[in-house]
Amino acid sequence: MKKILFLDFDGVLHGEWHALFSKRELFEHYLQKMPQVDIVISSTWRERYSLESLKAHFHISLRDRIIGVTPLLDRDCEQGGRQREIEAFLDAENLNNTNTAWVALDDLACLFDIGCPYLVLVDMDKGFSDDEGLVLLNWYEQTLKGLHYQENK
Repeated sequence: MKKILFLDFDGVLHGEWHALFSKRELFEHYLQKMPQVDIVISSTWRERYSLESLKAHFHISLRDRIIGVTPLLDRDCEQGGRQREIEAFLDAENLNNTNTAWVALDDLACLFDIGCPYLVLVDMDKGFSDDEGLVLLNWYEQTLKGLHYQENK
């Protein structure tokens, strides 16, 4: 089963009052523990930068695991807009709940359906922390067992 983590940058890889990508090393620490997980960038940064430019922000050993970006849709700012972009990416790649487990790491719940079970919500003031890292590891362990992630954070 394919495993994908959809990654936002602002509020996740750096908190609101932190230096850019100040949480990247901690995020990468957890990502190293999940070797079968691919990354798709869902951040608005994908609107301004190429995939190669986005990959350059990560350690060289992880760049091949960043496999794409979500498409831009007209309603991206609406309730559930980012989730629609994720679903459009999955559809375009012929991925679904039978062949893919996915999770989104984001700081804005409003960009997902209310109660979205695949959202790991990050406090935008702090950015990524061990709390979210442990949630991701739990998700990963469940996918290895063939289970689907069903817990909201």
